[in-house]
Amino acid sequence: MSSSDIAVKRIRRQWEPEDKAWHDEALQLPWEEVSPPLHSTTLFALRNVFFFSHATAVQARTISVFCSSGNSTIVEAPTGSGKTLAVLIPLMERTVRACDAFVAAHNFPLLRRDIIGIVLAPSRVLAEQTFVVGRNLAARLPHTIRFALCDGAVQSADVVLKSLKAAARGAGTFLVTTPRDLVDFIAALNTKRPTEHPPVARSDAETSEGGRSVHNEPDEREELLAAQDEETLRRYYEKRGRRKDTSEKDTGHNVQLRGCHNERFVLVVDEADLVFHSVEMRGIVTEFVATHAYLQQPLDKRLKEERGESTSTSTNSSEKTLSMDLSFVGATVSTSTEVQTYAERACAALQSKLHKVVLNSNEDFVTQLQNRYLLCEAHDFLPILIQLMNLHSSKKHFIFFNSPRTLRFVEKLFSRLVESHQMLLCINHVFVMYEGMNERTRLDQYNAFLNHKAEVKAGATDGKKAALLSATEKKNQFYTSGWKREGRQPGGRGAILLCTDVAAFGLDVRDVDYVYHFEPPTTVQSYVHRIGRVGRMGMRGSSILILPCFSTDSSLTEAPERKSTSTRFNTLINTKSATSSIQTQQVSEADLSEERRQYLKELGERSELQPCSIPPFAPIAATVRNVISQHNKIKTLAQQAAMSMCTAPSSVEGVKSWFDPKLALHALLLN
Repeated sequence: MSSSDIAVKRIRRQWEPEDKAWHDEALQLPWEEVSPPLHSTTLFALRNVFFFSHATAVQARTISVFCSSGNSTIVEAPTGSGKTLAVLIPLMERTVRACDAFVAAHNFPLLRRDIIGIVLAPSRVLAEQTFVVGRNLAARLPHTIRFALCDGAVQSADVVLKSLKAAARGAGTFLVTTPRDLVDFIAALNTKRPTEHPPVARSDAETSEGGRSVHNEPDEREELLAAQDEETLRRYYEKRGRRKDTSEKDTGHNVQLRGCHNERFVLVVDEADLVFHSVEMRGIVTEFVATHAYLQQPLDKRLKEERGESTSTSTNSSEKTLSMDLSFVGATVSTSTEVQTYAERACAALQSKLHKVVLNSNEDFVTQLQNRYLLCEAHDFLPILIQLMNLHSSKKHFIFFNSPRTLRFVEKLFSRLVESHQMLLCINHVFVMYEGMNERTRLDQYNAFLNHKAEVKAGATDGKKAALLSATEKKNQFYTSGWKREGRQPGGRGAILLCTDVAAFGLDVRDVDYVYHFEPPTTVQSYVHRIGRVGRMGMRGSSILILPCFSTDSSLTEAPERKSTSTRFNTLINTKSATSSIQTQQVSEADLSEERRQYLKELGERSELQPCSIPPFAPIAATVRNVISQHNKIKTLAQQAAMSMCTAPSSVEGVKSWFDPKLALHALLLN
């Protein structure tokens, strides 16, 4: 019997991609030329599930060093370059080849319920995405390889463990979870693990349900055996011996941590720099390795003594029988000294060879991402953001914040602008995602944004044939656009996701074109992950960093003359030059302080920044200011947001906020 004879029911593809979610130049090497050669079923899955004919640079290099047991990796590559598949493909290759070897040796398939690997993600949303990718990849393979998601929101650890025990046996299961949910899963696994308990001595007063003393049961058994003939006694003892051997033998029915056949157990840490930046998550990862891995030397004994802390992932058993390989993945892993130091020490103790795959330049990966920044007057900050989104009202947009307080103010303001008669914001689909939300609500909001269809397919109609327009009506752009018939501008088909940095790490949304930074990121790493939400797999994307500031006296003297005596339209009317010259931004980098210029320079060193020019917009600052001042709820949220924008996050040391109190008040039109 060969492995091809052992085929599970395959999930057939029900659709073909109408619009590719990748750029062809980003796919560099054909799968057939990847070394070592991939299994035929893996090639089939990559071509027919993910529709990738070639591998990216990071995928080709990671596969070459991570497909065989006894190797660990540190993988760093630009966001959207295919790092998730770069790690999952070697895991599948290891498992499939181990199953083939088992079939060749035993002539029957591998049937176990072991957890053969764990993939850790810093957030539950990212864990869900990794789970979907792994499940789709494993569904096409001939062996039963499962991916299980333990996120604590959709299913608890007990429910996941129960489903694993009830599932059909196969090659094993890869568990995708977060570090905090891993603690709960290991605790549930240790609690429900079957153990052999020695007989407990009981007092003479203890009796069974039938009222007989428990001490009489051995005597009755001996009397019953003494009354049997020799043949009956022989069959009895043979059956008892077989039952004892079966109980002591590992039959694969139990759920346990164990490598697949002769392969090593694999632990993958996605966005490792973020995980190791958190003291809690870093402690969970290191404690798990120290507790369950077979180490040549006690790895974390000294670290635990220095920290003086321990986690609940430890077990009562002192046996460490897992031969383990590690993989640390992220877009900015090389910037984390904690990851580098721990990976080197851990791999030396695990006797696993450490390979570093680092591709962090545009020469290694094709990108069409435009990183731009825009300096503007403080009072133009909100109007420019609104008008930029109105320019692309049929697209999807990310807007990043540093604080949930600022996010809630913008959410309330946008909802009011959409409902107003003027309809200052043309996009009426706004979703939110930030720390502190209920996990189920956060997943629902993200999935709604993910599944929102911004573009209307060509030829799609609502079943009614549009009436023919006259020549006069065709020339009237207000009539053809619906303004004259409906009395207001039609809403855009796009969507906006208001989010904090919880959505900046690893989330894969291919049809998002624009990223806006309402609050400048506090670190370069945060900026790299934010802009990585667009321009994925070589596709086009744009990141716009809007930086409000105050003009100096020299800038104001160069501004065109303006007439402000008329208050008819609550705006400024130019009397000497064109409107476009009035709306030209008069601020420049010369108006920035030395500290702020240094901040821009640091961002430009990691990702090339270019100045952004904008077309002339209709002045809406006065209208937006009236909306804020006339609604007490929005005004209160604006005041709270202004205070929050002036405070740097406590998790980052030595970082100052871009905003000061005066700048924040003017930017939110509270001056």
